[in-house]
Amino acid sequence: MPAAGRFIAWSKQERGTLQQQLELLESGKVRTGEDRGNGWIDTTDQSISRIRERLAELEELLTEAGSGTASSPGER
Repeated sequence: MPAAGRFIAWSKQERGTLQQQLELLESGKVRTGEDRGNGWIDTTDQSISRIRERLAELEELLTEAGSGTASSPGER
């Protein structure tokens, strides 16, 4: 499989994984947090934001790759 095809396949798999993580976080079934020395701090909202950003980036890349109009790194 050519590199572009492998990239598209990986991107779609990553999108599915991120969508599952987002569903779990948004439903409250999973929470994220960290210990900053004063006890556990809930970071679920930040995790949701990061996942949404990554999903948006993947969608943009998949749209570009799928349409054949992918730009070179210097064109953005």
